[in-house]
Amino acid sequence: MKIISYQEIYKEDFIRLNLIWIKKYFKVEPQDIEMLNDVEDFLAKGAAVYFAVEQDRAIATCMVVPREGQVWEICKLAADENYMGRGAGSAVLKACIDYAKEHGAEKLMIVSNTVLSAAMHLYAKAGFKEVPIDNMEYERVNIQLELNV
Repeated sequence: MKIISYQEIYKEDFIRLNLIWIKKYFKVEPQDIEMLNDVEDFLAKGAAVYFAVEQDRAIATCMVVPREGQVWEICKLAADENYMGRGAGSAVLKACIDYAKEHGAEKLMIVSNTVLSAAMHLYAKAGFKEVPIDNMEYERVNIQLELNV
């Protein structure tokens, strides 16, 4: 398994992997469509996307987006269920954290939902702590997490 930064050949995997979990647990919201379809626009504004790739197949992905000040948001973490337990999710999350730190992040935030137990486990393992929710951009949000870096 190798960790690579965004390449256009993996755009469909970025979309597919994320739509699988969103549709499985929630409904796709307009912000999801914008972020997934227009990922290059976010990259042009400083965001980063990483993939865990095995035999030329993207098995996990994660995105990090600059927000206000030195706050960055971890989002669109997804892993192929057939490859879970191999560390791919942790690896792409770490790549996003490292990228944000290298680009001046002082705090990372995540909005999520506690039904996503695998993601909750990864976030806790990475040191994220629950804070009061102040970002209700998505209807599905029932938890917000932060990590000072």
